[in-house]
Amino acid sequence: MFLTLDDYSSVCDEYELKQITQNSAIRLTAEAAALEQIGSYLRHRYDMDRVLGAEGGCRNAMLVQCAVNISLWLMIHRLPQNMGHERRECLYNDSIKWLRDIQAGKASPDLPLYQSQDGDNDARNPVRFGSMKPNRYDY
Repeated sequence: MFLTLDDYSSVCDEYELKQITQNSAIRLTAEAAALEQIGSYLRHRYDMDRVLGAEGGCRNAMLVQCAVNISLWLMIHRLPQNMGHERRECLYNDSIKWLRDIQAGKASPDLPLYQSQDGDNDARNPVRFGSMKPNRYDY
């Protein structure tokens, strides 16, 4: 998968991670949901198969942090009394804001662009331009 357990060490300590991820199936489900949420923001312009297929140092560091923050946000709700809810909510909101900035064109991460089969980089853009041939109206 795109995320590893070591990626979580930047935002939570070992004890907290052990409490949150007692069941690995829950963690994997939350990670899959987080990656799908990230894809929903970036899929229109970037090749998400290549982005999420990267491993190790080839991954975009900010995207890894977004995936970690969103995954933890999804997993935190199963803890008693939503422990650490405010801190996770802030990190989650920051991650979503960054994804929305990318979507709006205010931020440009170093990610591979989507390419169609004919080599067009922006094939999913619905805006096309051009004009019809001029009509002479000669009868």
